[in-house]
Amino acid sequence: MRLLALIPALDAADTVGGIVEGARKHIPDVLVVDDGSSDDTAKKAEEAGAAVVRHPKNTGKGTALRTGFEYALAHGYDAVVTLDSDGQHDPDEIPKLVEKLKDGAGIVIGARLRDKDSIPPARYYTNKLGVACYSWRSKNRLEDSQSGFRVYRAEVLRGMKYTSSRFEAESEFLVRAGRRGFRIDSVPVRTIYNEEVLLRSHYRPVADTYRICILFLKTFFWFRP
Repeated sequence: MRLLALIPALDAADTVGGIVEGARKHIPDVLVVDDGSSDDTAKKAEEAGAAVVRHPKNTGKGTALRTGFEYALAHGYDAVVTLDSDGQHDPDEIPKLVEKLKDGAGIVIGARLRDKDSIPPARYYTNKLGVACYSWRSKNRLEDSQSGFRVYRAEVLRGMKYTSSRFEAESEFLVRAGRRGFRIDSVPVRTIYNEEVLLRSHYRPVADTYRICILFLKTFFWFRP
């Protein structure tokens, strides 16, 4: 199985090199999509051994992921491992997700919600609500609907429709994949929500949670209950 590690990044010069190096211990091929950074993110990623695609301006995480997926399909990869550039995901847990993929799932999610005490309450409870809503709409029992630490089979990505450009895109992928009949599995991963990670995160609790809620409502126009 040919694997590509995909890291969407924005102003992550301080952390992206370490994430690339950690991922390359398990997957030789790493792609960083620099989504309009104003710092040395692209340079640091290349120095660490990643291929880099640069967006001239910031377009959102969803668009960065789409760029990476298109790259993976064009280069014949069988699956894509996605992880964030801010240190929220431990690259040493990549083998756990890949191993679970062998059970036949279309997507495997690295689920963080079992360690409730390590997650800010606002994020924990909004994510739990999202899990319930998106489990219903995706026709799969999800354990974490917002984790960006995932593995996608190429079959899931081929023909995938996209309407979202920012953080809500990851929820859209789950609904569209589940509605196409793909199984979505989860494996527990470390919960890394320290102060440094939260400061580096580009997730905007109010605006992006609103987008995720609106996306949920939109799915009723796309698919019947």
